[in-house]
Amino acid sequence: KTRDAIRVLDAAGFDVILMETVGAGQSEVDIVRMAQTTLVIEAPGLGDDVQAIKAGILEIADILVVNKADRDGANATERALKAMLDLGHPVSRTQILDHHGQMMALETTSTSEDDSGSLWITPVVRTVATASQGIDELLKTINAHQMYIRQSDRFEQLEQQRIQIELVERLRDVMIARILDKLPEQVLHEMTERIHTRELDPQAAIDHILQEQQLV
Repeated sequence: KTRDAIRVLDAAGFDVILMETVGAGQSEVDIVRMAQTTLVIEAPGLGDDVQAIKAGILEIADILVVNKADRDGANATERALKAMLDLGHPVSRTQILDHHGQMMALETTSTSEDDSGSLWITPVVRTVATASQGIDELLKTINAHQMYIRQSDRFEQLEQQRIQIELVERLRDVMIARILDKLPEQVLHEMTERIHTRELDPQAAIDHILQEQQLV
């Protein structure tokens, strides 16, 4: 429903829309399918930089922010993030769907190149939100990234790809709901038991259900 909320706000005339993830799980990566500029915010002393590295969160960042930069460990956190960025390699970030409509990665690297050959290198910005420090620099960096993506054809291409992703996801959800609605409950119980007894593997059970129930 996040996309629907964004669309309502866009129709209402808001030029800037902020999206905040819950801070864990797949939603951290999914946000890149909706946001034009993705910020990843870390804090010193909490091990967030390590967690971000483990989760692959750094790969989706257009801008990295070290907040609470007045705390001990801010320099170490900044160094760790920059070191991980230095290990990255610029690769194409436009793979979205394969020919079966499976979701692929969108905008998942620390660098990207526009049509003119110029390269966006993910910057690290330090802020202290409670004291409003670094906010002006952060806004300038966000604006710079927006200008970067709008100065080439990448902006329109990414927008179209995001729409295609949304269509595929919505179609998938509707099709799954319709299939489950038509599927007798006893069939699920039967397949569950056959998988449990090692008579079938899950994929074979799916193939059997689709064929026997004529759901597709």
